[in-house]
Amino acid sequence: MDVELRHLRVVCAIADAGSITRAATTTGTSQPALTATLQRIERALGSRLFSRGREGVTPTAFGECVLTRARTVLAASDALHRHAASWLADGSARPVALGGIGGSMVIELAGRLSGADEVSVTTHFSPRRLLDLLAAGRLDAAVVADYPGYDLVAPRGVSLRWLATVPVFVALPAGHPALAGPGIELADLADEQWVLGPSDGAGWPECFETACARAGFRPRVAHRVAELRPLQHLIVAGRAISPCQVTFPPSPGIVIRPLAGDPLWMRHHIAWHADGAFGARPEPLIAEAAAAYRLDIEQSPAYQQWLAVR
Repeated sequence: MDVELRHLRVVCAIADAGSITRAATTTGTSQPALTATLQRIERALGSRLFSRGREGVTPTAFGECVLTRARTVLAASDALHRHAASWLADGSARPVALGGIGGSMVIELAGRLSGADEVSVTTHFSPRRLLDLLAAGRLDAAVVADYPGYDLVAPRGVSLRWLATVPVFVALPAGHPALAGPGIELADLADEQWVLGPSDGAGWPECFETACARAGFRPRVAHRVAELRPLQHLIVAGRAISPCQVTFPPSPGIVIRPLAGDPLWMRHHIAWHADGAFGARPEPLIAEAAAAYRLDIEQSPAYQQWLAVR
């Protein structure tokens, strides 16, 4: 069997849902049919893409590799359709291609960019990859992030505008002993097992490892997961804890807390291509990105509590 675009969409849907049953609901198919499709895809590719467990499915190392490339291929396919539609359009408007590192901010920004007939969203965990897509003309704008000491460098033809600098928090299972104290020192988490995302090419997880070294330990990384749903399952199950953005989505069984002394920070930026939809007049994009960011952090109780004691 040849692996087609529809098969790649199935793999991404399962990873995003964190469960074959939930993915079956979102794709409008039955669980047995989706399971059979996944098995055929795994046979065609030569190895298992997901590990099954009571909490759902988690991408294997091979699965992470396939997912990264699948998302790239699907983004290129979507770009092809967008550019074809733009070529055939009457010129009054063109589809806008927006990228982001994930989370609700990029979705909010997409809703605010109402000047185009259509706004498509491509997410990727790597800011470097998003900048590459911008440089190649596959995106018009993107929400990206970097870390102090690991400055992003915009490729030729791409501009970056800083939006905000915020601390990195930690996500723990409800009932974790560290939640009983007045604050959580990074050094107090030295014996924990961590779940981290893969290297994003912009300083993560290198800046986290550096902060741990300053706190006197080397983190025990038990899992590396790029997808949100499996990461949440690992935390809820008490199998790992994770550093996280202040806007980490609320989930039953997970508590978000700041780290004492704020040893980790990240910076949010909006980027755009000079020849893209916002190249001639980026000011509205910057303003809407800033508004989307403000709304995003206003919906984070943990961050609002952190601000209240600053």
